[in-house]
Amino acid sequence: MSKTRAEIQKKALDILVGGDVGASMSDEDATALDGYIDSVVAEINADGTTYIGDPDDLDDGLFLTFSKLVANAAAEEFGGASNEQLAQQMRNRIRVITRQTPGYGPQSVEYF
Repeated sequence: MSKTRAEIQKKALDILVGGDVGASMSDEDATALDGYIDSVVAEINADGTTYIGDPDDLDDGLFLTFSKLVANAAAEEFGGASNEQLAQQMRNRIRVITRQTPGYGPQSVEYF
């Protein structure tokens, strides 16, 4: 099951503010995080980390790492400090998650 943009916004906000139980996200917070989601997707696609075609259909395996990356990008707007080393670790984690696994199948040989 894939994750939606609203779930990414909620998780990133929970990471930023500690996730108060029962607290709902304001429209201003949702709009601010929405812009960061788009910019992080564009950055990930541009730097070759991986390709995310639609953030409204994000793979479950990328959800937590991507949400942390969005939270890191938005940290300064929410009173925190962004950390470029953490962002690089999250990008590397996304590379590991999305890498191709070797297929150790039989090799076909053509005799001449």
